[in-house]
Parts: sequence; C-alpha cells; structure tokens
Amino acid sequence: MRMTPLAFVALAAGATATPAAAAPSYPWCANYSTSGGQCAFNTFEQCMEDVSGIGGSCRQNPGYNPPAAYNHAPRTRPRRNPAH
Repeated sequence: MRMTPLAFVALAAGATATPAAAAPSYPWCANYSTSGGQCAFNTFEQCMEDVSGIGGSCRQNPGYNPPAAYNHAPRTRPRRNPAH
C-alpha cells in the first residue's frame, strides 16, 4: 500500500496532537425556577447573585471534583549549628 505525502503529514499531525482539555467543573449549581439549572459558579455568593431577582436556589454540585492540591513547600537548607 502506498501512502501519499499529504496522508503521511496528516497521520503524523494526528498522532502528535494533544487531547482536548476536560470541561471545567464548578462547585456550585443554580436551579432556576423557570427552567433547568447550570453548574457554573465558583462560590455560593456568585450563584446567589445570579438567581437573585429571577427566582431559584443554589446547591453544591454533586459531580464536582476539585483539582488536585498543589503542595509545594519551599525548600530550605538545614541550619548549621553555630556551636560546632
């Protein structure tokens, strides 16, 4: 089977492409009184501000997966004992 140069380039580009990033997950969801809802709020206050005046409520997103904690402690050198 013969592969044309254009097909080879397309195959190589597809093999090196990075996967699409996952959609962000937010910890708070708004339930609107007139329609469904959306989980697009970082804080309870943001959610409440969105439903204010139009009716609705806020709840925690049961499917929220917080990002892994970035635990980067600063590196320090061990202290020298000046008595020695």
